[in-house]
Amino acid sequence: MFLTQAAITPPASYSRDVAPVLALHCNGCHGYASGFSTRTYRDLMKGGNLGTLILPGDPDASLLVHFVDGRRGEAHRMPLGGRPLSAAQITLIRRWIAEGAKEDPDTTEKYELRLAGLRSQPLKIQARVPYQSYLILTVRGAGKREVLYTDVASVKSPQERGDSGTPGEWISWDLRPGKHWPRRITVELTVAYSQSEPWGAELVATTSGGPERSLARAVLKANRR
Repeated sequence: MFLTQAAITPPASYSRDVAPVLALHCNGCHGYASGFSTRTYRDLMKGGNLGTLILPGDPDASLLVHFVDGRRGEAHRMPLGGRPLSAAQITLIRRWIAEGAKEDPDTTEKYELRLAGLRSQPLKIQARVPYQSYLILTVRGAGKREVLYTDVASVKSPQERGDSGTPGEWISWDLRPGKHWPRRITVELTVAYSQSEPWGAELVATTSGGPERSLARAVLKANRR
């Protein structure tokens, strides 16, 4: 008995294959304030100001494919202003759509860093991760009530930056408390879709708007997830 290639190759996965590509290359521009969002499966399938972007079973008719493979012209190729997706990444997206563009349970590893008990005041939050990753910064009050969910940032690996260092580049957020923020907050950083286990990732909080003073720091260690 001989197995065909289709029998050997597992189906393309949204959570393992497609979501990481969109997170690292698309979510930064295509968030909730844009014409359409790529942040979640539901957002992606809903489409946006150009209508439906994915037609399950038909990658050649799906606008998402048109934008990432350059079919609509180089001036409109996504990610706009960035390096085009690789042939392998485009092939995965095409195969996922051809196979029905189905959602599947997200079992990808995620890592978290947390700074708790910070006084609600102007803060400078910085993070660095040793590998290219998808970062989400969330600010919570008492009872885990979410008061801020930031835009997504992806960081370049040392290899992509052309150096041999390992810490990664710093990403910064300036927090300005809203009128209804609680007196104490917790800042959480979620690291997802990292190229490798991001041990050594750092999350730092300092005062902002005056003399800078360090308030808190957390480091992701190998025995902590």
